[in-house]
Order: sequence, then structure tokens, then C-alpha cells
Amino acid sequence: MSQALGYQLARAVRDHRGRVLLAEGVVLNERMLHALRTRGYRSIYVVNPLAPDVMVDDAIQEQTRVHAERTVREALRRTAEGSPIDTRAVTSAVDAIINDLHGNPDVVFSLATLRSVDDHTFVHCVNVCVYCLILARGLGLDRGDLRRLGAGAILHDIGKVRYREFVDRHGPLTPEEFELVKHHTTDGYEMLRRQPGIDLLSAHVALQHHERLDGSGYPRGLMGEQILLFARLAAIADVFDAMTADRPYRTASPPHEAMAAIHGMAGQQLDEALVRHFTRRMAIYPNGTIVRLADGRIAVVTGQTEAGSGFPRVRVVADEKLQLVKPFELSTGAAAQVAAVLADLPRAVRTQLAKSAV
Repeated sequence: MSQALGYQLARAVRDHRGRVLLAEGVVLNERMLHALRTRGYRSIYVVNPLAPDVMVDDAIQEQTRVHAERTVREALRRTAEGSPIDTRAVTSAVDAIINDLHGNPDVVFSLATLRSVDDHTFVHCVNVCVYCLILARGLGLDRGDLRRLGAGAILHDIGKVRYREFVDRHGPLTPEEFELVKHHTTDGYEMLRRQPGIDLLSAHVALQHHERLDGSGYPRGLMGEQILLFARLAAIADVFDAMTADRPYRTASPPHEAMAAIHGMAGQQLDEALVRHFTRRMAIYPNGTIVRLADGRIAVVTGQTEAGSGFPRVRVVADEKLQLVKPFELSTGAAAQVAAVLADLPRAVRTQLAKSAV
């Protein structure tokens, strides 16, 4: 995150109540970056000076996300206290996500989320819900099924309220602790199936989202079609979001690496047909990603295309010798394959930018 010094913030940073901590567009200084690090943020979105018009893209509206994260937080709080969940609030949050996705004309989606260490669980639950509902597009599910899937996905980790001392720890679990935390699946199922207004299918998402097709999952070691469709969808969403999230003890994998790992699990642990469907739906090179093309040129991803998640539109900003060029757009493909994803513009390019700004 230190590389963000002097850059403009591309997406507002909010606290767990939805209040703005840093507004979109502020120029980041060391004091701001220190405050973010202190609050547990490991990464943020900044404006690329060579593509300031490229917006950070999210599949759902910001207010929808804030409302959904607040709903998850409240559901977990009530469950920890032994109080009933406000299922109407859960349904309202899920409906808002469904409506946003239904009104989004994009064929390929990306999620733009900022999460601190302390907010990880709430952001993760919302992301898994969004990913599941994106995956469900084209599967013929009606509104009722989408609601059941969404409710199960957004509450899939509710059983972890019994293991917060382990889940909230800023470090990996011991093998013994991991075995204990595995019980969050059965605990979550028991919590949800007793909640008025929560469908049994939704509760099974909590129970089965760690099951794997080859029987290597938990808690029951189910195989193949023994695992419900909703849970097979949630398994893919859960793995993908976990891999693309920063944690105190490891750095997030970029989307293209996470997707490659999921493809490696397809057909054995994860449903192969659903993984293929997910690949077509999710942007593995989200808008704003800096890439090196196969011919060495440097480009910024400016949008997604119907050709699929691996073929975004890009804006070439530097040639193969890392010399700045007048930016121009092209669609990736045989003539312009993405060879690598870069964390930042190469130093030579940044040096030229700094000189041109003087």
C-alpha cells in the first residue's frame, strides 16, 4: 500500500457503519496511509494517472453493499446473543443484490471491495452471496430460488460466531484449532434451520459449502450429486473470495491466479460445469488492472467484452521499451494477449510520468 503515496483514492473507504473515512478523490499522504494500515487495511484502490477515467467497477451499488454488510453484522450479533435473526432484513439485503444484478447489463462482472482485517467476515459473506447470485444467472432459477440461495450464501458462515477467538485472530490456525472451527458448518446449519423465515435449503448452504465432489470435504464427506446445487455454487464462491482477500498472514491472490487455482480443482473438488460458467461470468482482469501484453507493451484494462473474462479491452500506455506512448484502445486476443498482471506501473514509466508533471 506504500506505493499509493501521492495517488488519488479511486473508491471511498468506509467504516463498519458505512461512514466515510476517506472520500473518493483525496490525494493520499503518509498520515492517511498509516491510519488505514492501523485500521487493518492491506490494499486500496487508486486512480491510475494514465487512465484517470477508468472507474473501479463493482457488480452491485455501494449503498447495496453497505446495507448488506450491516445486515450480516447485525445477524451475527443477534446470533451470538441467542436472539432471533431479523430475516426480513436479510431478505431485503438479498433482494437489493438481486435487483442490482438484474439491472446490470454486464455479461462479465467484477467486485470492488475494500476490507479491513476486522471487517473480513462481513465483506466475505456479502461477496459470497454476490458471487453465488452471479453464478446463478443462466441456470433457470426463479426469484424464490434466488432468494433462498442468497440468504444461505450471505449467512453461510454464521456458525463462526462460536469461534470468534480463532476466526478473528491475526494469524493462521493450528491443526487442532482448524478441526474445531470446522464445526461452524454444522453449528451454522442448526442455527439457521431453527430460524423462522429461513428455508431449509438456505440452511444447507451453511452445512455443505465446504463439501467437495471427491469426498474430501467436511462435515460429512459428501460426494458428487449428494451435495446440493446451492452448496456447489457456494463452494466456488467461497474459495474464490477467500483466495482474493488480503489476510494478516498472507497476501491476496489476484483474480487470474485465483481462477487458475479454481480450474485446478474443477472436476475433482468443485463442479466443473459451474467452474466454466463462473469463468465466463467473472472478470479475471478487472477494470484498472495494469498488464503487460505478450509483445511487452504496458496497458491498463478499461472494460470487459462478450468474448469472455480473459479478453478485456485495454488501453496501451507504454511500448515494449517502456516508453510512454499516446494511449490507444484495443481488445485483447491473438494479437494482444495478456502475459502478466503488474502491481503498479513499471518504475521507468513512473519516472517519465513524474518528469512530465514537473
